[in-house]
Amino acid sequence: MKKYELAKDDYEKGLKYREIAEKYGVSISTVKSWKSRYWSQEKVATKDATIPNNRGAPDRNKNAVKHGLFANWLPSETLEIMNEVATSKPEDILWNNIMIQYTAIIRAQKIMYVSGSDDLSKEEVGWSSGKNSSSERYGLQYAWDKQANFMNAQSRAMGTLASLIRQFVSIADEHDERRKKLELMEVQVNLAKAQLNQLDDGYDSSEEQTVIIDDIPLVESEAGSNGINGQETNSN
Repeated sequence: MKKYELAKDDYEKGLKYREIAEKYGVSISTVKSWKSRYWSQEKVATKDATIPNNRGAPDRNKNAVKHGLFANWLPSETLEIMNEVATSKPEDILWNNIMIQYTAIIRAQKIMYVSGSDDLSKEEVGWSSGKNSSSERYGLQYAWDKQANFMNAQSRAMGTLASLIRQFVSIADEHDERRKKLELMEVQVNLAKAQLNQLDDGYDSSEEQTVIIDDIPLVESEAGSNGINGQETNSN
């Protein structure tokens, strides 16, 4: 049986949303979604189906998600996610994407770090065997290759981030406190871009040149949320 089918018995026994969510390892929003999509529909089906429904659809209607094409073809996990974000405002969706993109840029600092000119990566790329012998093929990636790949990847990622920031600023309320945080973030991104442009002139192994843009403490704590209740940064 699926989780929502098992959870239905617990719901009918009187368990609260939070208790059901903890038992099955899902969010409270998911449990509420189960109730509206599955449990309530079974009760409604016992009533006279000929009674017309003259009520209009509510704002941010979820009918298209629960029924029809979506419900018939999309996986249940995808439907749950769609139901949870159906009421999100465009600026909240953009903000979440900004946090995810910025977090990925910071995480790449560690993954793609080049320690110096002698930083050599060796990886097996092929293997073959014969009747009496076998052989392996290895690929080598030198420091300058890794540094160039790092700079190109970071430049593309920061370009995407800058675009997301512009979109957010264009639609968010001017009193939205998240705009202040973006001002500081944009300064950090522009600084990182300038440093990457300097590195384009050549790789100097005598200096540690990894660009660090991890100066905003709000990012890690808000990467998975809308950031509304995060620490406000004073831009004055």
